[in-house]
Amino acid sequence: MELLSLLIWLPILSGILVILIGNDRADTVRWVSVAASILVFVMSLSLYTEFDATTHLMQFEEKVSWIPQFDIYYHLGVDGISMPLIILTTFSSILVLVAGWEVIQTRPAHYMAAFLMMEGLIIGVFSALDGILFYAFWEASLIPMLLIIGVWGGDNRIYAAIKFFLYTFLGSVFMLVSLIYMYNKGGSFSILDMHNLSLSATEQAWIFWAFFMAFAVKVPMFPVHTWLLS
Repeated sequence: MELLSLLIWLPILSGILVILIGNDRADTVRWVSVAASILVFVMSLSLYTEFDATTHLMQFEEKVSWIPQFDIYYHLGVDGISMPLIILTTFSSILVLVAGWEVIQTRPAHYMAAFLMMEGLIIGVFSALDGILFYAFWEASLIPMLLIIGVWGGDNRIYAAIKFFLYTFLGSVFMLVSLIYMYNKGGSFSILDMHNLSLSATEQAWIFWAFFMAFAVKVPMFPVHTWLLS
């Protein structure tokens, strides 16, 4: 397995392992979770140490056919923007898990697992070079976020979780429509190929706002930040 795939799937599999260990063994769950996050962070540093800053091309690329009928690939890679964001994700994941060491007493295994899985999915978002793969990681990250809000949120956590889901789902629909539109224009879901599409200013504006709506919810930005205040 290549480096990017390891960074994506190791925390996800670690999250599954943590769930199997169970809430009754809270100390073991905490140690395994933090150890896994530290290992992923150390591994992610190779993205920086082995990164070639003299080229604009994608690096650490992996490409395997996924859904050949629609020319969809399991295609990963990083550039000078996504590389530091992945490292930031792996580092901040350690901080989150350590911060919840004593604070989280309710279902600690599920809490740690949710953050480990979300870590892997976010790395997938930052490294995906296929539009549908990006969308799959983006949507999958909604699941652990929804659970974290709904189980360990504030007094109105159920209301906030439902509101977050509805906002995110609506924004993601617009993003999916944009991806399908660009596929119909260029015949490829490759994000790199989409960079070269010949689109009018109007088409670009509609696509921009569609993606903006999807991203704004998760940032969260005004006025779709109200789920955070619930």
